[in-house]
Amino acid sequence: MEAPQAGQDRDYKFIAKAVDEAYRAVESGVGRPFGAVIVRGDEEVVSCHNLVFKNTDPSAHAEITAIREACKKLGKINLSDCEIYASCEPCPMCLGLIRLSKIKVVYGAKAEIAFAAGFNGTVPDAFIEYYKKSGIEIRQAEGEAARIAEEVFEKSKDKFRME
Repeated sequence: MEAPQAGQDRDYKFIAKAVDEAYRAVESGVGRPFGAVIVRGDEEVVSCHNLVFKNTDPSAHAEITAIREACKKLGKINLSDCEIYASCEPCPMCLGLIRLSKIKVVYGAKAEIAFAAGFNGTVPDAFIEYYKKSGIEIRQAEGEAARIAEEVFEKSKDKFRME
């Protein structure tokens, strides 16, 4: 069993990478401030950010893009041996694909933080409970990892556009 500190360090490492992706989406103007990293074991499989503006595709969320890329790279649709580190709690659409791909989830910021910044993907607690009961492993990273993920919205609020 992994020591709690080692688990927090691992979470921080991959949430920080997802946060970097979130900033990259905003800075480049291709999407909104969301990022995701898919990991298998301790190896990064893919690292992606939101691409809704670049792709003119409202479904091009960071998690969706990362899962699509990981499936292509690994040549399979069952990602149960992987984890997705998301900068923010996944929206209902992303949770649907997460369930289909059987991937485990670790997220940084709670959806309420994104909602306060103007995004409408808030996930009701009952919805999260439904997905947990369906077998999805989903948890929020603790400590510094959650804090840096929450900062994304405040630090980039003047740089992203809402449509």
